[in-house]
Amino acid sequence: MATALHWLLLGSLSLMVSLERSVFWRGAFLIEGREFGWREWWKNTIIYQIYPRSFMDSDGDGIGDLKGITSRLEYFLDIGVGAIWLSPIYRSPFVDFGYDISNFTDIDPIFGTLDDFDELVDHAHDLGIRVILDFVPGYTSDQHPWFVESMKNRDYRNPYRDYFVWKDPKPGCVSSDPRECIPTNWISPFDGPTWTWDETRQQFYYHTFTKEQPDLNYLDPSVREEMKNVIEFWMKRWVDGLRVDAIAFIIEDHYMRDDPPNPNFQPSELATRVVHHSTLNIYSHNHPDHHEIVKSWRREVMEKYSAEPNYRFMMTEAYNKPAILVDYYGTDDDPEADFPLNFQFMDLHAKDLSGTAIFNLVDEWMHNVPDGKWPNWVVGNHDNYRIGYRWGMEYARAANVLCLLLPGTPTTYYGEELGMDHIKVTFEETQDPWGKNNPCCWEKYSRDPERSPMQWNMEKNAGFSTAEKTWLPVHDNYKMGVNVESEQKDPTSVLSLYKALARIRMQRPAFHTNAMDYGIVTDDIFSFIRRPNPDESEQPSYLVAIHLGKKSIVIGDYVNALLANGVTIDSSEGVVEISSRMDRNGETVNLEALELRLGEALVVGIGKDSLLKTEL
Repeated sequence: MATALHWLLLGSLSLMVSLERSVFWRGAFLIEGREFGWREWWKNTIIYQIYPRSFMDSDGDGIGDLKGITSRLEYFLDIGVGAIWLSPIYRSPFVDFGYDISNFTDIDPIFGTLDDFDELVDHAHDLGIRVILDFVPGYTSDQHPWFVESMKNRDYRNPYRDYFVWKDPKPGCVSSDPRECIPTNWISPFDGPTWTWDETRQQFYYHTFTKEQPDLNYLDPSVREEMKNVIEFWMKRWVDGLRVDAIAFIIEDHYMRDDPPNPNFQPSELATRVVHHSTLNIYSHNHPDHHEIVKSWRREVMEKYSAEPNYRFMMTEAYNKPAILVDYYGTDDDPEADFPLNFQFMDLHAKDLSGTAIFNLVDEWMHNVPDGKWPNWVVGNHDNYRIGYRWGMEYARAANVLCLLLPGTPTTYYGEELGMDHIKVTFEETQDPWGKNNPCCWEKYSRDPERSPMQWNMEKNAGFSTAEKTWLPVHDNYKMGVNVESEQKDPTSVLSLYKALARIRMQRPAFHTNAMDYGIVTDDIFSFIRRPNPDESEQPSYLVAIHLGKKSIVIGDYVNALLANGVTIDSSEGVVEISSRMDRNGETVNLEALELRLGEALVVGIGKDSLLKTEL
């Protein structure tokens, strides 16, 4: 278990960050902290998502594990990451790769033991790195003891009788076979039915995702208490925060009303299953009561363990429009999550990519974030193809610039800092149930391509594992230098760019606010300016200009564009502090005719002492 000494060390780091103009070393980074108190450590860091099966294998079985992660923790110091988020590591039959949980308070043997987890947390805290866990509150595995007991009968003496959503056949159904009288027309996000008939109870049980993942019943007070106990278990093991999975699905319509048809739905000729988006999912999820449940976790559990200096952080996962997502912030008087994960960039693909498209997504999010709340950005995760595939590899560097330098907290999916690409997986190699359930078009549905093993070096299996065969194939491009060891040695690599971006966002006060101004915005260019607070006018401001169009070169007048947006700068010259290709750093440029190459991003200092003195 983590010791009090570890927390004193973390507390000391938090205190140093909170002191105005304080400076301290952590790993390879010189950090100037300002105005981030102990409850705000998550504002001044990068959150790095680890998919544990794919990060580092310590025992040669071809699957990543906790000891493997522990062995690589120093890597995060080098790249400027202060918090790691682990996708599920709980006991599971792995029908949905860990999101079908059979024990919420134990580690699956594939990943190790609770002792291994404690060792990971201890070592991370020794290094000043926070640890965030996936919390999956909506459902269990059908092998979880709660469900096994709930299936036995509906006798009032069965304490687990109502732990899950059980329903009788739909009233008024004319079929003589009750299995055909499905309670509602709700459709799974995995596509297909959400109700499964159980012969023993002679009832249907509800499952948002696979039939092996029965949904918990949050109308039962006992379930609410059980899940609070789960959170408390991990808080006592010194976990720093939670990422709450699929939160919009934890409560359904109490009256079991059918979802109406989606009038805009266009069926695909390839579809072999009923499709989730063929209905308007207004009753099957987003029930307003789920916000009160999240708030109760915050009030009754996490705040109890948030005594100074150990604030416990929460972010929520829901795929909704910004106007709906921002409700997860709660209010100052009734707080909910520290932020909902912002997936605005996830649905943007190469055919639609442009400066204007990025502006529309950024501006919509920034206008919806409530006053005083903190934004965040995500460009990739375990459920979406890698950014280089979605946008094109020529824009992968620009995506890191956007994620790390827009106002707020960035989340990096493992390998994005290297420019890792998605892999191609045959149907026979497919692991993801979403792909397996759609043999006609598994390539469209499978999430395996973005879950390939981390690429560490040029050795066998990219240094991920000594096994003859890894659980998913390793991308062959590790042999061409797309790996940590090779990119560490290359000053122009994607990793070198990432480290420079991490450094500037932590070192310069211009990136410590939640505000920005726009510069040129066209189909070819998206640009913005980051400025320090007015009382720090001696500190530099920065123009970030990105070419997201299709032309080989674009030239723009940023002086007049900024002026049109109410921003006056002292000089038409600036100094390139970071170029996305890492080949123009230190170059003096004319802001009235600034040239950008295809996919290029420039971070240009336009204030006093703008050029970083540390090595990039």
